[in-house]
Amino acid sequence: MKRILITIMLLLFSALSFSQQLNNIQRGQRGYAPMPKYDGSAYVSSLDIYKELDKVLPKCKLEFNLDEFEMQILKGLLIDKMEGYNLIIDNEDYTRDVRQSKLKLNEFEFVKSLNSIFTSEEVSRYIEMDFESDKVEKKKKRKKRKKS
Repeated sequence: MKRILITIMLLLFSALSFSQQLNNIQRGQRGYAPMPKYDGSAYVSSLDIYKELDKVLPKCKLEFNLDEFEMQILKGLLIDKMEGYNLIIDNEDYTRDVRQSKLKLNEFEFVKSLNSIFTSEEVSRYIEMDFESDKVEKKKKRKKRKKS
């Protein structure tokens, strides 16, 4: 009887010591960092070519004062670039590194083809342009403070 009681007590204390994880920081203690959450937005999806053209072409027309002929050339170059982008992204046989290298090569070829209609200064301005920001920044209103 005494042996059974000692073994039960030994098992109980050993189970409690393993549940406390003595070497690790537990939740609620200082220095605890929760497990990382994986972000699903890291996956790249293919582009809608004509939506992207609607964003890019008007800004380029205003920025570079393009005539209709140059606009059509730029439109063709952009379509070729985006179709190449979609082909690279949709191919599931490529690893992440291969995709990145092919996307960089696609971008480099596009910039080289831009030299046919733009000067080198205009190409550098095109690269620096931000086509994603359509929002206009609003000024923050000051809150009125109550006099006490």
